[in-house]
Amino acid sequence: MNQSSSAPGHRKRILLVEDDAAVRRSLQLVLAGDGYEVRAYGAGQGLAKDTEAMQAACIIADLMLQESDAIDLLGQMRRAGWKGSALLISGHLDDQWRSQALNAGFDAVLEKPISGAPLLKEVRRLIGTA
Repeated sequence: MNQSSSAPGHRKRILLVEDDAAVRRSLQLVLAGDGYEVRAYGAGQGLAKDTEAMQAACIIADLMLQESDAIDLLGQMRRAGWKGSALLISGHLDDQWRSQALNAGFDAVLEKPISGAPLLKEVRRLIGTA
């Protein structure tokens, strides 16, 4: 049995916020294949008010979203009381964005394109299923 789904009938929930549909689907398949319950979104609007989303163990968010950015999204989630782990992904990272993301409360940052193994390793580390 996969470590991320060790409790019968209980899989750790991950929020995936990525505005590129192909990337979102690819990452969703990788995560679901490893036993996670993945809720994938093209935008982050309203997640802080969604009781199901607020139960997630981890959020994986693309830096640049159509309506805002992942740093603003994480701030909304934290202000609403969400305490999970946060992973920023981006193809547009520089030292300033990386520093800003970590200072805003992201636990880790990965640069796109992302292959399955590094993503899963980081998620397992962040939510205690390593």
